[in-house]
Amino acid sequence: MKVKSFLTTILFTGLTCCLALLVYHKCYASKTAYVEIKKVFNGFKMKAELEEKFKQVKSGRDKILDSLSFNLKIMSKHLNEQKEKNLNAKPGEIYQFEYSREEFLKLKNQHQQDNAALSQKYDEQILAQLTQYVIAFGKKNNYDIILGADGNGNLMYSKDTYNISDEVVIFINNKYKGID
Repeated sequence: MKVKSFLTTILFTGLTCCLALLVYHKCYASKTAYVEIKKVFNGFKMKAELEEKFKQVKSGRDKILDSLSFNLKIMSKHLNEQKEKNLNAKPGEIYQFEYSREEFLKLKNQHQQDNAALSQKYDEQILAQLTQYVIAFGKKNNYDIILGADGNGNLMYSKDTYNISDEVVIFINNKYKGID
């Protein structure tokens, strides 16, 4: 009888310990993971869409510059032909060429600045949306910490089992599409 009581006590104590460990692990153990920032950023559908939009805007600007450049080449060729024939170019033609060239250079510079600003604006939009989606992912999946690994030394090493980049890419793209 004493043996049976002793075994029951040991069994009860063992079960209690196991249950306590399980509760502790569920409630108090932190859930930590990391994402490869480049992989998540490049895998985000919003990035691909804004990248395509940027290419279209840039292409339109490049067409305008190509047209102006072509007109400048024609004007330059005409002025050079007159010079080779020892003909004096009309002052108005020279002025028009110089004016057109200055306008072309100003527009080219403006387009470069506009392209850089648009690219930066799109990147900021992507990062802001991406951050919101990663926060939602973390909350939905009960993560305490999600680190970002970008190769600059913030995260020097982690087991691959902590890498949730693929899961995050799927989640953010579904969220972006409106699938929840």
